[in-house]
Amino acid sequence: MRKAAPPTHIFLTGGSGFIGKNLIPYLLEKGVRITCLLRDASRLPDPLRSRVSVVTGDLIRLGDEALESLAAADGVVHLAGRIRGHSYSQFDQTNHRGTAALVDAVEKSPANLRRFVQVSSLAAAGPATPGEPLTEASPARPLSWYGQTKLAGEQVLDSASFAWTSIRPPVVYGPHDRGLLPFFQLAARHIRPLVRSGRQELSFIHVKDVCQSIWLALTRETRTRSTYYINDGQPIHRFGDLTSLLAKAVDSWTVPVPIPAGLIWMVEKMLPLGQRLGLPGRWLSVDKLRELRQRAWTCDAGLITANLDFRPTMPLEQGLSETVAWYRTNGWL
Repeated sequence: MRKAAPPTHIFLTGGSGFIGKNLIPYLLEKGVRITCLLRDASRLPDPLRSRVSVVTGDLIRLGDEALESLAAADGVVHLAGRIRGHSYSQFDQTNHRGTAALVDAVEKSPANLRRFVQVSSLAAAGPATPGEPLTEASPARPLSWYGQTKLAGEQVLDSASFAWTSIRPPVVYGPHDRGLLPFFQLAARHIRPLVRSGRQELSFIHVKDVCQSIWLALTRETRTRSTYYINDGQPIHRFGDLTSLLAKAVDSWTVPVPIPAGLIWMVEKMLPLGQRLGLPGRWLSVDKLRELRQRAWTCDAGLITANLDFRPTMPLEQGLSETVAWYRTNGWL
């Protein structure tokens, strides 16, 4: 397989997020120099911050220092994105307009760039039909604000003059993840929630394998533009199987608690009123509820396997067990 020249200097956005905190040590082990664009440098732990160059700024308004660092880099990894919000405009500000501003800055930079890798989301394509994981040929039908703005961010790249790859992971979990943490906590409290009686279909990917896919895109992709789905080697997991594995991972007995799709729909419709009345809703939003009640969020990773020899290393049961160990070591569980 013909390989692209490996990058020596990566300009990274979103480095203080969940995936970023895992990607930084992964890239450093590859001998890559990293410059992180951060709005708040204190959000990156000291052990990581001391090993990278940091420029503070915002995607929409890149300062001179950020532009100089971007021009000096031969690779860009764009992780920054908004995953929670209560209006379309909140998501659009980062996921679409922020990406557009970054792409515009790259276009105006000297021609040092070898590859621009954007980490998007399965949500950009929308839900799948049960039993039929999405492929790169499937039409995009995002239903959430998050998914719609991630797709808009992808489409910004369509007219770019530089080489780019967009990666669409499904549910990502692992060290530093707070998204699945509540389900681990419920299992530890002997509660086993079952969405759609446990029959909802999902694809998963451990963050370690997300990092692998990014590195493969940087070092093996020779196509000018490409979009890939990734998963853990098994396109379809059922929600009930996930919660059983969670209970096993935390070594806890659990009681099944069915959560009908109709109940999720009812909460989704009532949530805006409750928030206007002052009820807390930091982790709960109409957008997330709209995604939660779908029957399937699954994707096929055949194309990236064929083109870049992507081989996931972390099956779900092992990944969940290692995530529990990390949570406990760091006092999260």
